[in-house]
Amino acid sequence: MKSNPIQLFIIPYAGGSIASFKRMTELIDERIEVVTVEYPGRGTRIREPFADSIWSLFDDAVEYINMRRNKTVPYYLMGYSMGSVFAYEMLIQNKLYGELKHLFIAAEISPKNRALELRRVKCPTDDEILERARGLGGLDDRILADKRFRDIYIRPVLSDYRLFFDYRFKNHGQRIKVNTTVFYCSKDTEFDAVQEWEKLLYGDFDYHEMGKNHFFINSCYKTMAEVINDHLKKDLIGEVNDI
Repeated sequence: MKSNPIQLFIIPYAGGSIASFKRMTELIDERIEVVTVEYPGRGTRIREPFADSIWSLFDDAVEYINMRRNKTVPYYLMGYSMGSVFAYEMLIQNKLYGELKHLFIAAEISPKNRALELRRVKCPTDDEILERARGLGGLDDRILADKRFRDIYIRPVLSDYRLFFDYRFKNHGQRIKVNTTVFYCSKDTEFDAVQEWEKLLYGDFDYHEMGKNHFFINSCYKTMAEVINDHLKKDLIGEVNDI
């Protein structure tokens, strides 16, 4: 079996699963081994209980990645929404093995600002969480009206969102050196807000505006795959030139 020169790990948004990224990952260059984190309680792990705290969910994602990490090759890391916060925490806490080639951030402001925004909400009800998700463009009213689909799709959303509200940012007093690509939607998050990531990271940055709402992965997956593939080509050329 041919080995892949680079791995790409994708960390989903609250309520997300492997299936949420399938259309995009099918378009990623075959030279990248793509691994999307599956949180407990959904998809291939449907029989497992949901995490009981934001940090147990985080630790689970770290273990999921490190168990699949090929330490002999560099890797890419991509987070979407809550997954971007997890990606940052994994890097600042040195939780992952090996050389990070590139970081992709999607649909998320900096963890510091997200934590400030989340802590303003005290003990949100199910209805408040669902209304928030609906406002982001992540829920179809037809799903909410169907009890069977509601149990399948809504329970992970409620679980993850409720945990995410408990996230608190710790100032580590340092910036992470990593070249970074940011995908964002201006109707969801203004450009000035996503630029705040540059206070936590340094290196080459490129920004790509996407879609019409927070869940632009559903409509812009082809463009996102193209951007990822373009970075792969640059990195592979760089490796060849270094020889």
